[in-house]
Amino acid sequence: MLGIVTRNEKSGSWYYEVVAPGFKYNMTDIAAAMGLAQLVRLDIMHDRRRQIAARYGEAFAAIPSLELPTVLDNVDHSWHLYSLRLNFDRLTIDRARFIDELQARNIGTSVHFIPLHIHPYYRNTYGYVSEDFPVAFSEYLRQISLPIYSAMSDDDVEDVVQAVSDVAHTFGV
Repeated sequence: MLGIVTRNEKSGSWYYEVVAPGFKYNMTDIAAAMGLAQLVRLDIMHDRRRQIAARYGEAFAAIPSLELPTVLDNVDHSWHLYSLRLNFDRLTIDRARFIDELQARNIGTSVHFIPLHIHPYYRNTYGYVSEDFPVAFSEYLRQISLPIYSAMSDDDVEDVVQAVSDVAHTFGV
């Protein structure tokens, strides 16, 4: 059996171990250059995301079918995502229909953070089923991610606010 060799040892310059399935991603020089250029605008981009998140929070706070992201006072949130949780006891539709209704109003959404245990590798390798991690699975079923990026115009943000509010009110209980 091979021992673990670290890269700082003489024989370890080429040796590594993969301890979990996944992919190795290397950034291209062009992607790195773009990233460096964006770092110059980091504060401006972050401020804009904060503004958008604040507008979403203000607009959706009083809608009982929507649960806002948790924001802690001592944490500076990156707002790289704006995830809402749907309260199904206050809606007459499921998440798929909510997303379809937003799409019909020209608002694209996504679902982030699909629990690992329902991905094919883990399901097939370990025999996991949805019920093995009930909290992760139930939260996944409730979550949607709204558009949030620093180049969004105020009109874009208002389009999202109006569409989400309309769907929540149209299909709310």
